[in-house]
Amino acid sequence: MHHAHHPGRGLRRYDERTAIASNLTDTFRGLDKTVGPSNVLSALKRAAPYMAIPLRVVALVDLLFAWTKPQDWQGGDTLPVVWPSNELLGQKLGVGVRQVQKLLNQAQALGLVSFLDSPNGHRGGRRSEGGKIVWGYGIVLAPVGTRYAEFLERAARGVAEDQVITVLRKRLASARRKIRVMAQTLLDEGCDAPEAEEILALALMATDQMRGVRDPGLLTSCVQQIEDASNTLAQRLETVLTSNPKPTGYMKSSCEDVLRDTHSTTTNHLQPANAGTGRGLAIASSKSVEPGSNGDTAVHADLDKHGVTPGFIIDVAPDLCHDLLGHDRSWGELTAIAERAANQSGISQNAFHEAIRVMGSRGATASVIATIQKYRAGEVRRPGAYLRGMTAKAMMGELNLSRTLHGLKDSSRLTAMKGLAAESGATAVGTLISGLVSRTIRT
Repeated sequence: MHHAHHPGRGLRRYDERTAIASNLTDTFRGLDKTVGPSNVLSALKRAAPYMAIPLRVVALVDLLFAWTKPQDWQGGDTLPVVWPSNELLGQKLGVGVRQVQKLLNQAQALGLVSFLDSPNGHRGGRRSEGGKIVWGYGIVLAPVGTRYAEFLERAARGVAEDQVITVLRKRLASARRKIRVMAQTLLDEGCDAPEAEEILALALMATDQMRGVRDPGLLTSCVQQIEDASNTLAQRLETVLTSNPKPTGYMKSSCEDVLRDTHSTTTNHLQPANAGTGRGLAIASSKSVEPGSNGDTAVHADLDKHGVTPGFIIDVAPDLCHDLLGHDRSWGELTAIAERAANQSGISQNAFHEAIRVMGSRGATASVIATIQKYRAGEVRRPGAYLRGMTAKAMMGELNLSRTLHGLKDSSRLTAMKGLAAESGATAVGTLISGLVSRTIRT
């Protein structure tokens, strides 16, 4: 009675996918004389990525092909059947027997193999002296041979899709970068452009969602929408730039909205690095910088006059320059740190390079570090725009950079003293490390 209710217990399940695999086996009539088993296997491997065939299943089929011979694929009354045990397959593949069973069932579900079971359910077979299969029960590879033409066509179509998708992804990335640049420009111009933020958010979201998508139609639609949004933003930017013309060499900056006087932090103590204590105010840079100058600039002269050296800069921003504490200090190393910090703080490469062109590398380095220190202290909202404002003032000979740096140094010392007095954690870690290293060097 028990067997009457469960007549198929312990036997292979027969379902729709099993029927499809069996039908592919029945329709196999052998390979063309110009096609060999290696050609069939190669076609499967090329088509697998485009047909969602897992690599582990491809590896299984590849292993099974090793037990076949060319005469097995000639058709007639012979089928390409192999009979390795699951234990042997697991040893070859480096997996357990249960995993082999799952892979075989998955290969059958994908229409790559079928099964020819013996009366007792065991695999086995025998070949003649010429290598022809006399009898065999086990795993049948005929479905792969039947689908040879399908694999070729799908692989060719997949390669063509790859080329189209590559172009579309490049267009999407290009449109996204263009939107980011234009949104940054509108921000630097001090324009209230909420549509720019919306378009930028749309571009970033589209790029994220289209990652992994292989539908050319869907990608084309998405790219077209982002490119249209980019064109809309370009028209908005053109309108802003043409309606607000600026004098030659002038760049609007948010720092003009915050500090319309000199760029400085209040201090009356300008102490040259190699001199004793002295008093006095730094005078403005005496001459305007000629754009494109590659030699010493007025900003350089201002820094030299008031003792602003690499060591002085490190004392101003020990947290930012902690990599140089206790090592050889040079302007080149500081410039590299400033450029890296500028990128991390949202200062565009264009703004940094323009500062170098106008103020020289040392002036630009000191300006970037001063800007980032103010940005971290909450005194500056848009560091990129603030740096552009400093560049504009340097072009007009109105930048007091050394006074700003001396003021920042005084503020750093005051913060450290307050932290020690209160025995709190207000002292910056970089400041403590800088003092420790300085004492170590002196001793």
